[in-house]
Amino acid sequence: MKKAYALSYDNTNPYSTGCANKSPNTYETEYIYKNGVKIGYVQLKGSAYCHSAWGYLKLYSTAPYDYYANVWVDSFNGTSKRAYTSCSSSGGNGWIMKGQTFCYIAQLWDKDPYSALAKAGIYSSSGALIISANTGRY
Repeated sequence: MKKAYALSYDNTNPYSTGCANKSPNTYETEYIYKNGVKIGYVQLKGSAYCHSAWGYLKLYSTAPYDYYANVWVDSFNGTSKRAYTSCSSSGGNGWIMKGQTFCYIAQLWDKDPYSALAKAGIYSSSGALIISANTGRY
């Protein structure tokens, strides 16, 4: 019964559920570079209390145009991918649009045998992926 309850955190907002403030953890921070310059970072964040994980992307400067950046989290059950979510999915705060500097993702259940990783993408104004960065699996 407990497991079903825990999985109910899937695709929920880590901030409105309170998980972001309950035993918070940053599993890994991966910096994002553009032409050799550090422009931001992607993090795989989690809550030991909620046994959940989510992604967070922060830019040091505001986005120059809409749909500039997004981050995804892939969730695994052992070796098989079970789910994924992004800033634009329900529970997240949307793509990084012009003038914005960050986005976050809905959380996914993340307790052994489950694991997760975060992947960030920076896009050209025509929508092509130009830079990517990702964390390891935790």
